[in-house]
Amino acid sequence: MISKISTVSNIWLETFLITVEADSNKALPTIEIVWLADTSIKEAKERIRASFRNLDIKLPNKKFIINLSPSNIKKSWNRYDVPVAIAILQLVLDNLDTKLTQESIFVWELGLDWEIKPIQWIIPVIVKWKKEWFKYFFVPEDNANEASFIEWIKVISVKNLQELISYLTWEKELEFVKANKIEYKNEYDVDFADIKWNLLQKRALMVAASWMHNLLMVGPPWSWKTMLAKAIKWVLPPLSEEEILETSMIYSIKWLLTKENPIVSYRPYRSVHHTASSISIIWWWSQLAPWEISLANNWILFFDELPEFPRQVLEVLRQPLEDKKIVISRASGSTSYPAKFMFVSAMNPCKCGYFQDKEKQCTCSLNEVKKYQWKISWPLLDRFDIILEVPRQKIDKILSKTKEETSEEIRKKVINAWKVQIDRFKNEKINFNSQMDSKLIQKYCPLSNNIQTLLKQASENLSLSARAIHRTIKLARTLADLDNSENIEQNHILEALQYRSKSMFVE
Repeated sequence: MISKISTVSNIWLETFLITVEADSNKALPTIEIVWLADTSIKEAKERIRASFRNLDIKLPNKKFIINLSPSNIKKSWNRYDVPVAIAILQLVLDNLDTKLTQESIFVWELGLDWEIKPIQWIIPVIVKWKKEWFKYFFVPEDNANEASFIEWIKVISVKNLQELISYLTWEKELEFVKANKIEYKNEYDVDFADIKWNLLQKRALMVAASWMHNLLMVGPPWSWKTMLAKAIKWVLPPLSEEEILETSMIYSIKWLLTKENPIVSYRPYRSVHHTASSISIIWWWSQLAPWEISLANNWILFFDELPEFPRQVLEVLRQPLEDKKIVISRASGSTSYPAKFMFVSAMNPCKCGYFQDKEKQCTCSLNEVKKYQWKISWPLLDRFDIILEVPRQKIDKILSKTKEETSEEIRKKVINAWKVQIDRFKNEKINFNSQMDSKLIQKYCPLSNNIQTLLKQASENLSLSARAIHRTIKLARTLADLDNSENIEQNHILEALQYRSKSMFVE
């Protein structure tokens, strides 16, 4: 008789079904694990023996052969302890319900005291395999909270191996974890109503938030660029269920989910210091683990003091900004992660910060200004939809008691804008205007002859690349949507061009 138990292996976000097959014979008593099992898995036999001994389960004097199939997938880490233990028990215990084990997935680590340890990436496993023939997901007690947010699955929380055996032998009725509803909380630490200046800049931020447009703010010190960047995160619509699961999967495999925060129900806002390396932004050393650009998936990656970042760090962002994903290849394998983030940056125009300032004289020479600005390549600048000049404001405006729009009021406009484009792209593989390629631009952004002539003139006078023209058209589509206009008009193109100002950059 051969017993079979289902479990999974993974290369980070990618999961693969693994069948644990167990057989026994009358050879020298031992447990042998075969088929591409690494050292941590082969050590599982010692943990299993210790757990059985502490549970007073006596194995017969037989040799147990454990096969991990298929053979072409390398198995690593100690997550196979429980599947191997159940496969062995299925050969030993007559009252183990084989139908129940066949309809379930087991992915856990055992302690020597037969306690079941929590694992990472429980959400990717359940999300992928809930659509298959599996009905039940037995999860460690510490993972039950995060699993309870995934609908239409039967989750059973298990403390230890003894309790699991009680379920599989029906000594204990299955107790399903109560499903939790996702609650979206939005508390404003920086409200747009507190920013009583920069009306043009606030509108530009609303436009950027409405359709995930990349944004660069250029201005002198004390122009509140960082404050504006912090305020933008509070006008974002709540995550959809699909976005919540996608984001939570990434945080799950990074061990960033806790009992207090078992799921990511908020828009990620990742602020990176300029001392960060390209390794910490894209991937983690020799591993294939995701880092900042994937942790910012589904909203904002913020770089303050952009020219202070090493040139190499900035250049590695070009491909993810274009493709909305990152592919990592190493000797240990290859994998990809989503990187659908909105890139928000702020910078001074020069080293001292006062280049072209109307009140304070700049102390930098023209060559020093060029050297400072040229840390940002033109191809990277092309990937910003909005390049916004943020001037300093006078103190009387800052202290003004004028009533301004609140973040909640702006957020309602942003949500309405999102609904328009989600309806527009319901038959496409994208959600936002900023994600349109050249084919979709032709389909959804028809331009009149006058507008085409205007764009040609702007391209010649402003030295705009083909990529910059495409981004201008997408931004104009956004502005037309905000005006509830079916077609892109000339004023939308002109405003979009205004948001691509490079007047503070020295050529």
